[in-house]
This record gives sequence, C-alpha cells and structure tokens, in this order.
Amino acid sequence: MTTKPFQARFSEALRLAVVVRLARELNADLTPKEVLQRVLNATAEVLSTPHASIVALREKRLLATYALGAGPDVDAQPIMEHVLAEGLAGFVLHNYRTVIVNDIATNPLWMPLPDEPLSPQEGSALCVPLIHAGDVVGVMTLAHPARSYFSADAVHLINTISEMGAAALASTMSLEEARRANIRYSNLFDDVIVPIILTDLSGTIQAINRSACDFLGYTRAELVGQSISTVHRKGTTEPLGGHRYDHLIRGQEVRFRSLVWTKAGEKLPVRVYARRVRNEQSGDYIQWIEHDLSSELALEQLRQDLSAMVYHDMRGPLGNIHTSVLALQNLLAEHPNPRVADFLDVAVRSEQQVRRMVDALLDVQRLEEGSRLLSRTTTAIEELVDSALQQVQPAADEKNIQLRLALADDLPLLYLDANMVERVIINLLDNAIKYTPDYGVVTVSTASSGTEVFVRIKDTGPGIPQEALAHIFDKFARVEHPNMPHGVGLGLTFCKLAVEAHGGRIWVRSEPENGSVFTFALPINAPATKELPSVGMAAW
Repeated sequence: MTTKPFQARFSEALRLAVVVRLARELNADLTPKEVLQRVLNATAEVLSTPHASIVALREKRLLATYALGAGPDVDAQPIMEHVLAEGLAGFVLHNYRTVIVNDIATNPLWMPLPDEPLSPQEGSALCVPLIHAGDVVGVMTLAHPARSYFSADAVHLINTISEMGAAALASTMSLEEARRANIRYSNLFDDVIVPIILTDLSGTIQAINRSACDFLGYTRAELVGQSISTVHRKGTTEPLGGHRYDHLIRGQEVRFRSLVWTKAGEKLPVRVYARRVRNEQSGDYIQWIEHDLSSELALEQLRQDLSAMVYHDMRGPLGNIHTSVLALQNLLAEHPNPRVADFLDVAVRSEQQVRRMVDALLDVQRLEEGSRLLSRTTTAIEELVDSALQQVQPAADEKNIQLRLALADDLPLLYLDANMVERVIINLLDNAIKYTPDYGVVTVSTASSGTEVFVRIKDTGPGIPQEALAHIFDKFARVEHPNMPHGVGLGLTFCKLAVEAHGGRIWVRSEPENGSVFTFALPINAPATKELPSVGMAAW
C-alpha cells in the first residue's frame, strides 16, 4: 500500500479569506520592503512553510529582499544575490515560470548550502515569479521539510498571491522612484544659483527656490499662492494678459526684459526666461527664470559714460590735428624733399581714419538710443561709392590690392544720410582691405531690385569662421584669425545700426579660404523715420 505524501491542504473559504485579507493590506501606502513582508508573511502562514524568501527586482537587479526562517540578525541579501545568480530563484527569474522541487536534496537547482539557515537541506520547494506588464518584478521562494509538499491547490493559491503582489510591488516601486525623483528635483531646484519661480497655468505661484527668495526678499510662505504679478508688476510685463502668454501655453519659450519689485519696494531689471513644463503627476506649470541685469546695466552705463566722455574729448584735439596737418600741407607744398609730402599724406589719412572711428563710435551710441536720422538728402549711391574708394585707395595701394568696380547703370536716387552711408561703405572697404592679403582683389558692385538698391563688397581674404558669422555684427565682436589685425569690434556694429536706421538690411556670406561678401540693401522709397524693424537676412 502506497503512502500518500503529506501535502498543503486548505478549503476554498480559507483561500478566499487569505486573498481578501492580503488585498486589504496591500491597499495601503507601502514601501517596496513592506509589500514584500506582507506578501511573504501571508503566503508562508497559509502554506505553513517555515522557510520563505522574496525579492524585489528592477530590470533583473535586486532592489530589496525579505526572508523567514533565520534569526533577526541574519542579512538575507548576500544569499539572495547568490541564488539569483546560480540557484532556483535565478532559473525562475530567467524562465518566467513557476517551478516545484519535490525533493531539494536531489534537485540540482537547489543549491547545497549546509551552513546557511535560509537554505534547508531536505524537503520540497516552490518558486514563483512575480510578473507585471511582462517584466519579472520579484521572485518568491517557499520551502517545507516534507517532500512533495506543494500540491496543485498550493500552486493555484501562490499564483493568485503572486499576481496581487506583483501589481502592488510594481506600483509601489514606481511611486518610490517618483518620490526619489521629486526629492532629487526639489534639492536641485532649491540649490540652483539663479532665481526660479514656478506657477500654475493661471500664474499662481506654486514654488520658489532659495535664490529667488534671497533675490526678492520674500519668504516662500509669503509668495506661494500669490500671483506672479506680485513680483512682475502690471505695466512691466505682458505674459499674463497678452499674446506672449498664449505662446507659453503652446509650449514655446518666451524671453523678455522686465522689472521685478522686491519686498522692500526696489525695482530691479531682469531678463526673464519663461516656459511651460509638462508634468503628468503634479500637472503642468510655468517656470520663470529671473536673470538679474542690475550689474550688467550698471557696467554698460559706466562704459557708455566713459566712452562718450572719451569720444567727445577726442574730437577737439582731432580737429586741431586736422587743421594743423592741412596747414602744413599748404606751407610745405613746394618743399624740395618729396618724402615730406608723403609723410603729410600719411598723417592726413591716419587722422581721417581716427576721425571716422570716433564718429562711428558716437553714432553707435546715438543709434542705440533710438535717435532719428537728421541729415537726409536725395543722393546717388554711385557718388558715395566713388568718394569711399578715393579715401581707401592709399590703404589698398600699400598692399598692392586691386579695387574693382561693377556698378549698375541708372540706379535710382536714395533718400539717406549721405555721410553715414558713405562711412558704411568705407568701413566695409577698410575691412575687406585689412583682411585681404597683398596683391589680392576687392570688388564693389551695385544693383537694384526695383524696391531696394544693393551694395556689395567682396574680398579675397581668408573668410570668416562659421561659428563667428552669427555674431559678426554684435557690439565688440571680433573675428579671431591668425596673423590678422585686431580692432575694437564696433565697425560692423555701426554698419548694421546705420543701415537699419535707413530701413535697410545687411548680411554676410563667407566660406573659409574663399573670402567674404558683405551686402547691404537700402529701400528706394525710404520712410522719413528710423523706427523700422530689420527684415532679416537674405542672399543676393
């Protein structure tokens, strides 16, 4: 007569009671470790297994572990890492299926660890993967001293429990990761050295970092729940009522200059970078980065004041030099030594070049301040080109550079400040000559589209590096090139401001070793005011 093996047995009512109790326990706000404990305790209790372990995994890496059958001081993690790598739990993890070991003493999947209290040497075992959304998020192992202990009823129950545990574990691990991410973000947000304010889509402040508190003089409690207009006062910014706020809602970054008011009532200039940040968990919000411009504006004002003082003070001595050199030319016109006349010519050209630089510097400041063009007359562009060529001819002769002309016939007259446009052409020619090697060629050409007149200056120099093209017209920008002269970086800035003050546009095309082509266009029907937008770059 065959003896029936001792197996785990329980009624349907007991199975249902265990599932209901576990579902209630897992419905709480738990950590991954607490989920492991509740799932394993409930399973081991109903199956009466003295040895049991469970692990939580993310991408098959061990995150947490819990075990029964050893003393409270035993660290289960090392043994669990070992069996995940080479034992039964590892086999289940990689094969995604439940495994029953009826005799652990003879089955090779059960690792022989005689000195390990978590690994019994006799009996049977049941190992089940906790699978959620196609991934193994945990592995549970149960061991009993009796051989062939785990019946079909036990397997059915443990599969039900493993499904519940997998869902709870996956959800808990996601929430835990979100909490950690929020903590990391909060720490990072608070430690950023620039002031940052977060508002909801209606402009109500939700958070403010430490730098913003220090900058504005408010505490967090004083600003959270207030409108962004508390610091961006009405009249200093449009976003909460104008078209720019619509851009924010559509996800576009908005940049603008504004004023913020501190708690002490001080007005501070800022450049604001605002954008919508999408967050599925806490809802979308708008991030306002406040860049303090106080130091920059103070430095710029100091530089303008010093520049204006220097430039104005230079004009008097330069006028005296100009008068004196012309007088010397008249007095020494009949001097027998021809080198005297040459030296005087050099002095005249140098004085003219310095005077043009001073005039350009003053014009840059005046045009940046929005001054109108006051000396406009109807002028032929060919006359300005011819006059500019005469003034730069000596500099071209010194380097044996050929100046070529390709002027269009019957160009319309233009309403412009002749002196200013002439200096634009001279500046562009000076640049072309400066960067063109000896015996090179500089070509000046003109054309008309019917609505605009174009002037183009082409050189045969080394070209402008691509990374410098975007900033070539910026104030104090200089092109760094080996063995080439340096300037203060205002000549092209003056050209841009002067051309745009006439309602025109200016651009450059350049390729390394193939020279550069500067082109500016002036409208034929020019309005009588300066306040015109730049119409952008184009190729001609």
